[in-house]
Amino acid sequence: MNKKLSAIQKGCNLNDRIFSEAVKKFRSRSFKTELDVSQFIDFEFKKAGAKNAFPTIVASGKNAVEWHHEPTNRKLLAGFCVMDFGAKFHGYCSDMTRTIYLGEPSRTERRIYSIVKKTQDACIRKVKAGEGTKELYEFSRKKLGAYKEFFGHGLGHGLSKLIHAKPRISRKKGKLKEGDVITIEPGVYIPKVLGIRIEDDVLVTKSGHRVLSKSTKKLVTIKW
Repeated sequence: MNKKLSAIQKGCNLNDRIFSEAVKKFRSRSFKTELDVSQFIDFEFKKAGAKNAFPTIVASGKNAVEWHHEPTNRKLLAGFCVMDFGAKFHGYCSDMTRTIYLGEPSRTERRIYSIVKKTQDACIRKVKAGEGTKELYEFSRKKLGAYKEFFGHGLGHGLSKLIHAKPRISRKKGKLKEGDVITIEPGVYIPKVLGIRIEDDVLVTKSGHRVLSKSTKKLVTIKW
C-alpha cells in the first residue's frame, strides 16, 4: 500500500470510529447543539494525532439543506442531520458524510433517503479505471429521478493533499484512473424541508474499486 492510500485509509478508519461513537452520544443525549457534535469530532481527530481535512459540517433540520453549513450553538433541530467530516494524516485528506435522523422519519422521508442511498450504491458499483466522470455524474442524476432537480453539486472529487483534487465527477468530461481515490456523494436538498447526503471514499482499481469508508449507510434514527 503506498503512502497516500495508507494515509487516506487511516483517515477513513478514524472517521468510521468517530461516527460510531457520535451515534452513541446522540442516543445518550450528550449532544445539545450542532457545535457540540462538531467539537466532539474535532477533539477526536486531535486525540488521534490527525488534523481536519476541512471544517467539520454538522447540519440539522432545515440547516441540512446548506451543503457547507457552519455548525451553530442553537439547539439541534429534529429531522435529518448531516455530518460531513474528514481526518487528515501525513497531509492526505479523507472525507465522509453520513445523514442520521433525529426523531421518527415519515414514510416519504424514508423513501427519499432510500433513493439517495440506492443512487450512491449504484454509482459506486460503476467505479472502475476508464469510467467517464461526466457519464458517472449523469448516471447519478438519472438514478435520483424526480429528485435530480434538488441535487446541485458534483457527484464527487479526488482526494489527495487537497480535499478537492482531480478528478472532478461533474458535468466536465474526464476519466477515472487506476489509483485515484475519489468520493461518491449524491444528495437531495429540498429548500426549507430537508437535506440528505451520503458520501464514501473509494479507491479506483484496474478492474473495479474498493470502498475505504465502512460506516453503516442504513438510516440511523435517534429518539428525539
